[in-house]
Amino acid sequence: MVIGRNVELGYFVILDNLHPEKIVIEDNATIAASTTVLAHDESKAYTGAGGELIEETRIQEGAFVGVHSVILVGVTVGRGAIVGAGSVVTRSVPDFARVAGVPARVLPADAPSEERL
Repeated sequence: MVIGRNVELGYFVILDNLHPEKIVIEDNATIAASTTVLAHDESKAYTGAGGELIEETRIQEGAFVGVHSVILVGVTVGRGAIVGAGSVVTRSVPDFARVAGVPARVLPADAPSEERL
């Protein structure tokens, strides 16, 4: 696991315990309380549909992940991106994008501020 400088981790954040070496949190990133960041997925192994998936999951510099979110295996949350509270991030987030929802989707840049998060 790599954790950069000035990183804020909220209470009860879960960082993948089976493959912590695949988690990277860059400088000045914030991960709010009760968020889960995964670097592996065993669901296909249990169903017989394939093996375990293990990939790097990265929270880039200055990104903010809102409370109670889930960041799935292999996702990169881009520089300065914002993940809204309660989101499930299934795909990588572009730099400086705002995403929210289940599954998380990019919000339009011209959305009123109350819709951004």
